[in-house]
Amino acid sequence: MIYKIHHLHCGTMCPVCGPLFGQNGFKAHLVCHCLLVETDRGLVLIDTGLGVQDYLHTRARLGRIIEKTGGIQHNLDLTAIAQIQRLGFSPRDVKHIMVSHLDFDHAGGISDFPEATVHILSTEFNAAQRAATLKDKARYKSAQFKNHRYWNFIEPAQGDSWFNLNCVQGFNLFHDEILMIPLHGHTEGHCGIAIKQNNGWLFFCGDAYYSHHQLNPDIKLKALNRTEMLFAVDNKLRLENLHKIQQLAQSEKNIELICAHDPVELERYSS
Repeated sequence: MIYKIHHLHCGTMCPVCGPLFGQNGFKAHLVCHCLLVETDRGLVLIDTGLGVQDYLHTRARLGRIIEKTGGIQHNLDLTAIAQIQRLGFSPRDVKHIMVSHLDFDHAGGISDFPEATVHILSTEFNAAQRAATLKDKARYKSAQFKNHRYWNFIEPAQGDSWFNLNCVQGFNLFHDEILMIPLHGHTEGHCGIAIKQNNGWLFFCGDAYYSHHQLNPDIKLKALNRTEMLFAVDNKLRLENLHKIQQLAQSEKNIELICAHDPVELERYSS
């Protein structure tokens, strides 16, 4: 049973050239939008943003290039662990972590919750373990998660339909109130997470899109599209899933759509 959803701001990055990320200005303003879900099975953290060690030892954890170009705003108060404690919980109350993918700005907080079980598509974990290409080496930082002990690897086989998408088979820990929805393209095992609400669904799309403007297919952001092409391991699949997300936005008013990095979307939920 789901009791409450908290929206967490788990990192700010300000890389140069806002248009590359669908924004105006010389520098972009990107957030790490994560979710904390209170359930009858303990707290569930959805994506983890940047972790404590990412701030304290940025070059060692993330590398010199990200340290120099990522524009990371150093603020330990933005870590998931700090915000969870401010809400009155203990880090040990986080029993489950669900990650859309293992890019450094989504997986950094895993090491702050050593007793939680991380649920992830097996294809994503395997891609991070291989890290065979320069692109993989830039995005996956194994120091963030290599020592974590508790994993639940989920095969990306399609299960029941969920609107115009499909959830994965065999993930029923939360009695179909939290679903993992494959959204491949950005990475090999990228997925969204759908959470049942009283009046519909909240659909966390990770990096399947970057800007709320992309939910309108009539708005063309050429520079952002080039950025996403660069990041994608399969751009055709990325575009197919983006089109399905746009269809949801246009036709399903009982689904709230959010992505991981848009500050405008995060602001909707700020108290």
